[in-house]
Amino acid sequence: MLDIRMLPDENMEKFYAQLAEVMNEPNIEIVPEKIYRPAAPPSGIDNEMFASIERAAGSMYPDAIVLPTMSTGATDMAQVRAKGVSAYGIGPIRSIEELNSGNGVHSDNERVSEEALVDFVKFMWTVVIDIAASN
Repeated sequence: MLDIRMLPDENMEKFYAQLAEVMNEPNIEIVPEKIYRPAAPPSGIDNEMFASIERAAGSMYPDAIVLPTMSTGATDMAQVRAKGVSAYGIGPIRSIEELNSGNGVHSDNERVSEEALVDFVKFMWTVVIDIAASN
């Protein structure tokens, strides 16, 4: 069984055909499971929400550049985006020490420093105030 995370606009049938070609094994049948996430476009970066995120990042982290990324994790954002709502995954910024501590995502001792959590709340507050004041 393969857990495959597709890009939002990727052609599933083409992917399965390429997978079969790469495997080159006629005795193996590819049987896709039912897709339970709706097809949803990626969230744009040319809208007021993304601009608010950029402004908040610029005010708190002047040297930072805001870039969209794709995570291998799963969220409910696909369902929200399928309804036409832009959705962005944002979380606390962890220090290099925290990232290398072994106490990362889903570990037995998962944690985020108090400083990172406080900064994240300030960041989210800044984004909410900024977007609330926009047109």
